[in-house]
Amino acid sequence: MARYTETIYPVKKLVPLTAEQAQRIRDYRFAQQIDSENEAIRQLIEAGLGKAKAIAPGNSGPGGERKPRSTGKSTAPRKAPQRKAAPSSKLDQIRALREQRAHYSRTPASRRATEWT
Repeated sequence: MARYTETIYPVKKLVPLTAEQAQRIRDYRFAQQIDSENEAIRQLIEAGLGKAKAIAPGNSGPGGERKPRSTGKSTAPRKAPQRKAAPSSKLDQIRALREQRAHYSRTPASRRATEWT
């Protein structure tokens, strides 16, 4: 034999809630003197769906509207930052290595050891 609640509410949903949400539902239930927590949840859902119908079609609620396109910005793609050209001659390569060594010689020994490995 089917139970009364199964015939009136045939669809069951399992919804995870935060502790704060669960407490707010309990508070609502007792403030409204509702017999069961399930009934309180159903009433809250109906109230929320009623407000959702009042929102104009195409609007997905607060913050759902698209922002207008800014007219001050260019639509052209951004350029990649310019990189230094790699040293081309042997002498340039030696200078670059000396600059790197000079930089590392000014850093603490513990940092130098991890950067060279």
